[in-house]
Amino acid sequence: MGHVSTLDAATHQMTVTENGRTVMTFTAGFGKPGFRTPSGTYQVLGKDAVVRMTSCSANITCDPHNPNYYDRMVHWAVRLTDSGLFIHAAPWDPAIGQVDSSHGCIHLSTGDAHRFYDFSRVGDTVIVKNAGGVGGPSGP
Repeated sequence: MGHVSTLDAATHQMTVTENGRTVMTFTAGFGKPGFRTPSGTYQVLGKDAVVRMTSCSANITCDPHNPNYYDRMVHWAVRLTDSGLFIHAAPWDPAIGQVDSSHGCIHLSTGDAHRFYDFSRVGDTVIVKNAGGVGGPSGP
């Protein structure tokens, strides 16, 4: 069974299990309208303690005057897709679990993201439910 993490955008909850036993639960944030997090089953592809995320590299916008522009150094990033879907720390997001504000990524508090990062292994299963997205670019 190993590690399985289930994220439910309807409840804004993330449940992390090891061999079927819940070991962590977190409050999570998801993609805002127009950038909904894609529902589906993923495998952890990799982890970065720090990664630079930009709206330009995510093919959202390269115009710094566009309201969807971003250029951030992001901590505790667990990669779910090659196109840029991550679970990561979002200390700039004060409404995690209340308002979905990302460009598709899954936001956790810094402490929760660090715990999840340390626990996660490449190949772990991550299930995203009720998010409503259909894939595409994502980011902070």
